[in-house]
Amino acid sequence: MNITRSDRPGIVLLKLDGKFDIEQTEHFQKTFEDMPDKGITFGIDMSDLNFIDSSGMGTLIKTLNQVKNAGGQMILFGLKPMILNVFKLAKLDNFFKVMPAAEFDRAYPVD
Repeated sequence: MNITRSDRPGIVLLKLDGKFDIEQTEHFQKTFEDMPDKGITFGIDMSDLNFIDSSGMGTLIKTLNQVKNAGGQMILFGLKPMILNVFKLAKLDNFFKVMPAAEFDRAYPVD
């Protein structure tokens, strides 16, 4: 999985590309080690994510808890229907803030 960082006003964007499985969990977690630890809003662009397994989901949950404990928030957007269905089946769409890409772009426009 590739992770690309870019920023918009008030938010750090991380674009995930490929497969988020057990082999990628450490890579994802290391991305957050270099981030400031207070009050950051993260937008996770999942529009190019083709697969996520239970270890990827667990890593997202662990990271969300770390971000929330630091006073920040995490927004997942652009989920493909197959991946969104996995979130809904696991009832994680109630735990995460999930939105369509167009709604995210309206809320956090490019400067």
